[in-house]
Amino acid sequence: MMLEVIEREAVKLLQRCRFHEPIFHSLCKIGYFTVPASTKHHLSCRSGLAAHSINVTQNLLSISNAMNIDWPREESPYIVGMLHDLVKCYCYDWIDGSWKYDQPYYPGHGIASVMIANEIGIALLKKEIMAITYHMGTFNIGKEYTKEEFDAALKSDCGGCILATHYADWAASNKEPQAFEGVI
Repeated sequence: MMLEVIEREAVKLLQRCRFHEPIFHSLCKIGYFTVPASTKHHLSCRSGLAAHSINVTQNLLSISNAMNIDWPREESPYIVGMLHDLVKCYCYDWIDGSWKYDQPYYPGHGIASVMIANEIGIALLKKEIMAITYHMGTFNIGKEYTKEEFDAALKSDCGGCILATHYADWAASNKEPQAFEGVI
């Protein structure tokens, strides 16, 4: 029952992205609605990625409104919030009754999610690409990008979008109540 609620809410938010029907089929095919958000931390359960993405999107909408973030299109916070962790569709396998982490063959975390969005036919704009690429903030310095690259990104016209996305994700992962945590 709760899985149906999560899928329905995720589909509702994805529709705000103005995606066409083939995008929904592609998301289903890669496991977007079934994989966890993690194996040991937040929403480490079936449909955890979709639930986490809902939480991030709701946070991002609030933050963007409060901070008057200049997104390139009305649906940008929906797109970024719902797709920022697409790579997780390739990170987890269901083995012997539990989710196991499997290193994806994609590089990085944010940039991999941008690549996957492109592969399934989602045309992202510059600020959306930058927000997804750098959504891990300083946690991925030295892993996915350098400090200098991150600093330059923050100083660009994308800085507000990057920081809003980073905080929305961090809050959904660490401090803020999870809309669906513990229910599944």
